[in-house]
Amino acid sequence: METSITTSQKNTATFIHLSVFSQFLFTLGNFIAPLIIWAALKRDSLFVENHGRRALNFQMSTFLYAIGLVLIAIPFLVWQGLIAAGEQGYISEETFDNMVFPGQASGLIITALVFALLLLALFVITLFSVISAAVSASNGEEYKYPLSINFLKPLKFSEQETASASSTEV
Repeated sequence: METSITTSQKNTATFIHLSVFSQFLFTLGNFIAPLIIWAALKRDSLFVENHGRRALNFQMSTFLYAIGLVLIAIPFLVWQGLIAAGEQGYISEETFDNMVFPGQASGLIITALVFALLLLALFVITLFSVISAAVSASNGEEYKYPLSINFLKPLKFSEQETASASSTEV
């Protein structure tokens, strides 16, 4: 089908990666903008198809990682909050004495900071990965995101030919 990557295809793939920054303009922009661009232009090129799939895979993966971190943080924060409430006298002394691991109120702050730093690290990884992917796409190179789960598997050249042939048959 295609043997070389055109400047238009490089620009489209680059724009797909950079469009995830639309999350700062509207909610879920990191999913909606690349999905619209990818869906509209994926049939033009295997290069655009694969970059779009990888960009969406990475956004879905980082979303799952963030949700996982928050879900893991909740029990720790609740536990530390109960300990802090007991030390401040908001929970009866009898209930507080029955807690297995009484500690200091600073544990709540430390726990919150640890999980905030983990979320910040995920954000920084996302930021640098998206920029690296955009640079690779503008150079006409493939890019594989780190920590990405392949929900949408990238196509090989032969798979795209069979997929486009089956979609054009009437």
